[in-house]
Amino acid sequence: MNHLKIITYFNSELDKLALYKSDPEGNSFEHNHEFDELVIVEQGHGLHVINGKPLFIQQGDVFFVRCHDYHFYDDLGTLKLTNILINPRRKFMFLNKIEMLLNRISASDLNSYVWLAPSLRKECNSVIDQMFDLQNTLEYREFLFFKLITIIDQSQRQAQKNNTRYKLHLLLNHLQENCFDEYDWHTITQHFHLTLRTMFRHIKQATGLTPENYIKRLRLLSARSKIRESDMTITEISLLCGFINSTHFTTLYKKTFGITPSEERKIGKQNSVD
Repeated sequence: MNHLKIITYFNSELDKLALYKSDPEGNSFEHNHEFDELVIVEQGHGLHVINGKPLFIQQGDVFFVRCHDYHFYDDLGTLKLTNILINPRRKFMFLNKIEMLLNRISASDLNSYVWLAPSLRKECNSVIDQMFDLQNTLEYREFLFFKLITIIDQSQRQAQKNNTRYKLHLLLNHLQENCFDEYDWHTITQHFHLTLRTMFRHIKQATGLTPENYIKRLRLLSARSKIRESDMTITEISLLCGFINSTHFTTLYKKTFGITPSEERKIGKQNSVD
């Protein structure tokens, strides 16, 4: 697993904050960091696989990744991210207990993800631009960081319930949390007050996949994590992840990732030895 270093991304190891923008995002290999990062999805969509769990992300999503989290991005589209990097080895000079606010948007907890409407995302980008203006003092930069976190926190508690993108955010969250279950699509449409046709259209527009193929993707990514990290048999993993049988699972796995589950496990064992 790649371990990203502070010295690579910060101007100095003495800095508390750094900025990294990806266009497009290129971290398709699992990694962790020496630093924490606050992530804003500026454009595109994809799957954020964190601590082995795949979560759909789209334009406007915000989440906080801790240095001990391991993750990568499995693109369904073209992701453009803004990353505020936070050096845990240095203390804020003027802020106290800011971690309490950051923990509310933990990337490892799906229900903590925040969605920013376009107007709020624009406001956040303005604050970020000011924050990394080198002419500003350290005190003012920390004030701007606090302002950024406050905007995000308020958005989390005052979500625009009638916004279609927000409704889609909730729908995709529901599918992710229950991706191993059998689906009754009509029950889901009633729960989210959508017609079947409208729901299927929104899912396809957001993910680029049909609802059935999107769920298969979630299941396959979850299975890949279990193959790499557990001692469960391939058959046990296939059944646990919602597949009818191991033969069907193996066929889909090879079609998606280019290798069979057994080959995946062999590679994982070789990497752990190395």
